[in-house]
Amino acid sequence: MTTRVLDRFSGWNDNLRSLIMEQYQKALKSLCEGARTLTIDGLEIEVRNCSDRIEGRLDPRSALIFSLKREEFERNFNSYDKELWPNGIHIFGPRNTENRTNLEIYRASFGWKSNDLSRNVHASYFCVPSKWGPVLVYKYKAANQKESSPCLVFFHGGGFFAGDTETVENQCKLIAERAGVLVLSVDYPLAPENPFPIGFDCCYAVLEYVHANADMLGIDGTKICVSGDSAGGNLAVVCALRNRDENRWPLAYMALIYPTLSRAEKPGDPHWYWDASLYNNPENDPVISLQSGRSSKHSKELNGWYIPAGMDMYYPYLSPIAGSPERLPRTLIITAEYDFLRIGCEEYTRMLKKAGVPCRHIRYGGITHATFDRLGYAPQAEDMVQEIVKDLNSL
Repeated sequence: MTTRVLDRFSGWNDNLRSLIMEQYQKALKSLCEGARTLTIDGLEIEVRNCSDRIEGRLDPRSALIFSLKREEFERNFNSYDKELWPNGIHIFGPRNTENRTNLEIYRASFGWKSNDLSRNVHASYFCVPSKWGPVLVYKYKAANQKESSPCLVFFHGGGFFAGDTETVENQCKLIAERAGVLVLSVDYPLAPENPFPIGFDCCYAVLEYVHANADMLGIDGTKICVSGDSAGGNLAVVCALRNRDENRWPLAYMALIYPTLSRAEKPGDPHWYWDASLYNNPENDPVISLQSGRSSKHSKELNGWYIPAGMDMYYPYLSPIAGSPERLPRTLIITAEYDFLRIGCEEYTRMLKKAGVPCRHIRYGGITHATFDRLGYAPQAEDMVQEIVKDLNSL
């Protein structure tokens, strides 16, 4: 564990500090050591569980978050991991929501202030021109960056209408340091103020810029990679699809963290893959049911924010699962067991493999959507980073 991780416990109860650090490291180590292969309808999935997680239940760290009560947390916050302290709004949501719109509530709730596990990573930013105006890009360059290194272009999550680069900054910095590569994080414009294709065009403009300026950026132009979580995973895939469709340069790699792959709104719609029976919830835990559930009303509202009226929601640059995955780059797909997007991700992995795309799929047991945000608190987030690092190091 790095010095920065130790720093976040300074002045805190030493016994509690040692216990949490020990539990975190043990759980992190167990994810890789206890990995097993699960075959579902011919698809091989690597399943990773922390050693202290009971099958059919939430991971203990996720369970704690969902069981917290605001009053108790604020009264006794010293009893909890310091990683939770600045994240009350993300755990409980904003106060006084009576006069706020759903969009305002969602935006206030999204994200997480995570822990910086990296060292000697320089952060800066620059702007890339696009047809919609300048796009802000954050640049993470580690002291140990390799000469002519690969470059990972990362797109943050947030349903296309929320989220920010700050939420994934520490993850990007850690990838940059551990892989010795350049990482760029794109601050693309959000819906509904900027509906499709504005954000998508801006993300692709950054990708084009990176390829055209590879020498200036000090990277290998044949090793440009894309990654993202949730909505950002969608943007990574559709940028790769567009790159292929326009016969541009080949991308080297994609890392997709529980990506949004279909805009289907309800059972019976094309490319609707969700089924409650596919989630292991023997005790009918209401949190698991909620986190792994799909709401037709919710899906329709979110589609309305992102997709212009009258547009086909199965256009492949909106729903990549509706398009052909032929000739996409080598891919890692990461899923969370109790995520409403998990089933579609499994189907897309089958499609990639059938199309001959080198692809592996890792499912983290007991966790929910957005766990990647919680670096330093959820061991799974650091393990996800490490798997991406391992792939980047093999390019």
